[in-house]
Amino acid sequence: MRRAFRTGLVASLVLLGLCGVAGAAGHAWTLATIGLAPQSTSAACPAPPATEPQYYAPSIPSGGKTVALTFDDGPGASTAAILAILESFHVRATFFNIGVQETEWPQDVRAEGADGFLIGNHTWDHPDMTTLSAAGQAAELDKVIHEQELLAGSAPCVFRPPYGDYDSTSLALARARRMSVWMWSVDTEDWEAEGSGSSYWVNRIISLAESEGGALNHPVVLMHNQGIPMPATVAALPTIIRYFESHGYTFVDLLGRTGPPGSCGTASLSHGRPPLATVLRPGQSLSPGSSLDTPDGQYRLTMQRSDGNLVMYDASGRALWSSRTEGHPGASALMEKGGDFVISSKGHEIWSSRTEGHPGAWLAVQADANVVVYSAKGPLWASGSVDSDLTPGEYLNNSWYLESPNRLCTLNLQRDNNLVLYATNGLPLWYAGTRDATSATVVMQRDGNLVEYSASGKTLWASGTEGYSGASLSVTDYGEVVISWPKGTIWSR
Repeated sequence: MRRAFRTGLVASLVLLGLCGVAGAAGHAWTLATIGLAPQSTSAACPAPPATEPQYYAPSIPSGGKTVALTFDDGPGASTAAILAILESFHVRATFFNIGVQETEWPQDVRAEGADGFLIGNHTWDHPDMTTLSAAGQAAELDKVIHEQELLAGSAPCVFRPPYGDYDSTSLALARARRMSVWMWSVDTEDWEAEGSGSSYWVNRIISLAESEGGALNHPVVLMHNQGIPMPATVAALPTIIRYFESHGYTFVDLLGRTGPPGSCGTASLSHGRPPLATVLRPGQSLSPGSSLDTPDGQYRLTMQRSDGNLVMYDASGRALWSSRTEGHPGASALMEKGGDFVISSKGHEIWSSRTEGHPGAWLAVQADANVVVYSAKGPLWASGSVDSDLTPGEYLNNSWYLESPNRLCTLNLQRDNNLVLYATNGLPLWYAGTRDATSATVVMQRDGNLVEYSASGKTLWASGTEGYSGASLSVTDYGEVVISWPKGTIWSR
């Protein structure tokens, strides 16, 4: 049985003939003219898979079972309660929103985006897509894309057709907008409660989620947050979460992101490959005044001649880490063949990484601003230095990046000159959408404006925060790019 859609607002719009579908369907546009020429797309969304639609939750690099909780037809009267439950359990989820519902509850759309949940496209007013022309289907998608960009700051990367009904045109339109198409593998049929919160409906929703989902390694669980209150769904949700947690499932959204909402993921998801590095091999030394640059030139490790301090600098000359050995002018550093990295002055050791007993170990000056001593078995010592900020006047060149303090979020000025914030698993959380054929630079200007310039000096993108002299940018552990001023946050994405 196909799922019914029971939001009074949408029904009223349809009855009044205000939804615009008939007009769009009757237009002379074709798939060639509108369907494959979307008004807006998410350039930072991962490319849709070759085979669609998808029914099973994304897997994760660390392996194991995954579950994706999804909520259709919102936002609505119970959305805030659902968000609060998900937040309390630190669980990811995906919300497939309807455009007209977003106009009724815009604060919930903003909350979904601000809290780090994935927001998907569920059309403007929930029609059966197979009954519409290519132009009508495109209009249904594009109106939601525009609305979500206004409310949440980014376009949707995922699409679910109402009732699960789609045709080849639906798939082509979604792909042209860089949206992957998602169905479900577990249906809790919670919409059938029609607003009831009785124990019968609560237990039925739980039973379907557990019996169907527990039999799968990667279930996609379908629930709802319609315009009407959904007390049975709200009451059942904590039990459903506890069930999957106790059975070893990892919660993911449909982009494969895990970890607490509003974060970049968990360390266990990282691929474990160290960043590019410039290496100091056994027996090699840093003489007074010499330096090692990272491969991309963003950072420099300098053995200071004047005071004997070993310092990791960023491109602007800001110190990110030091050995604190000042007061010993003329000191030098040596990567000893026995595995210890030492700083010596006048024949006396004044600092050590304390990694002796590992012959063949080497020093890596990494592109992520960390200085690490490695053996064949892995890291032995690290400076722990990380660059998470752009202070006034600092900049990012092409291919340079910043990391959050926990190293799980990365703000990268890509080689294609798009400024993108990535989660641990390499999927985008936010992007500036910039493109340019020449190298670009992102500058945290002294007037408080973050600006990306082309090589010719053309402004490609700006945060629009001029007038806040002294503001700085930070990448947070919670998956945000923030520009702040002494009096508080003035911009965040």
